[in-house]
Amino acid sequence: MISLTEAHRCISMLESLQPVRIPLDKALGLVCAEDVYAVHNCPTVDSSLKDGFAVVSSDIAEASPSHPVTLAVTGSLTAGDEKAGVHVSSGTAVRIMTGAAVPQGATAVLASEFAEVSGAAVTITADSRIGLNILCKGSDIVQHQRVLAQGEMLGPAHLGLLAAAGVKEVICYPVPRVAIAATGSELVWPGDPLTEGKVAASNMVTAAAELQAMGITASTVLVRDNLYTLHEHFQDIVRQVDMLITCGGVLDGDKDLTLRAMEQIGMVKIFHRVRIGPGKGACMGMVGKTIVFNLPGGPPSNHVALLLLALSGVRRLMGFLDCLPRKKQVFVSEELVGQTDWTQLVYSRVHSAGGSLHAVPLSNLTRFAAMAKANALIELPEGCAVIKKGSLAGAWFYPGYF
Repeated sequence: MISLTEAHRCISMLESLQPVRIPLDKALGLVCAEDVYAVHNCPTVDSSLKDGFAVVSSDIAEASPSHPVTLAVTGSLTAGDEKAGVHVSSGTAVRIMTGAAVPQGATAVLASEFAEVSGAAVTITADSRIGLNILCKGSDIVQHQRVLAQGEMLGPAHLGLLAAAGVKEVICYPVPRVAIAATGSELVWPGDPLTEGKVAASNMVTAAAELQAMGITASTVLVRDNLYTLHEHFQDIVRQVDMLITCGGVLDGDKDLTLRAMEQIGMVKIFHRVRIGPGKGACMGMVGKTIVFNLPGGPPSNHVALLLLALSGVRRLMGFLDCLPRKKQVFVSEELVGQTDWTQLVYSRVHSAGGSLHAVPLSNLTRFAAMAKANALIELPEGCAVIKKGSLAGAWFYPGYF
């Protein structure tokens, strides 16, 4: 049996999946496996920030409503037009749209609200300094500069940045292939009739939903309490996935056959039993290159082990260097009593008030109600017998909170 810290250290040492080249439209939520560099400048030319007129700024240095300046309009440019052959010289102006390339000779762009067109001439009523309303070539992105670093997760704005930098594909860690096997002859598929003694496979549903929130569609299967059946299913599954998560069968009862079946197919244990409550029975191992997390069957034990252990393993496969759940200090609203021999986890609801985080333990709720309402697990670490009301404590947050 190992501590939670030791279990996290084991998970953090897992190797990420082999990187692959991914098109931008498929890369959302993935992690860069290498630094990414700009293919070209952005913008590729000096371009206009306004609809207006490209001018020589010295021509209109004295322009004002009381002293307007009139210039000859010699052409026009819109975004995407070639600027070759379009030129601005003293005494002339070129009509220009936002995003269009600034023509040769122009030193500023005057916004259209300060200009009035009459035939082939424009009357200017405001001055313009050199460079006004011009976005210089490479001012957003310089060709060959590093735009993203290895280990960064790609969000929507990151993908926009890469597109602006001329990047079509990015080397990323791929989405892991994950299977969830819920074991137990008492289990039925959610929605099927619950005859006496049967239980819906809620652990499987929760785990699949957590993975779905990470962009992973896991395959799911129910397996009866039969050593041969478990052996056959597990042996088949591990050949097809990067990670197998099992629910149930990790204790020492006559029907707790999961670990026996895993041993039969050659699983090498990395750890078995973690000093946490709930979740103590969790096991992690490997069958070949496939990572296996064997989680307890009791809903709170399964859920805590999923949040603190298995999902961390998934994130590590996805290339996250910091793969552990987010942990922050919170003020607890009531006294909590722990077990000095292991780390106790308490479902809680955390909210922000007055610039700090405050946690309300949910010990008065039923198991499923507490799991559903909570957004964090207050930690009473090994050796901590009591956390006083109003004291600070560490809290592990559900994915997506704080």
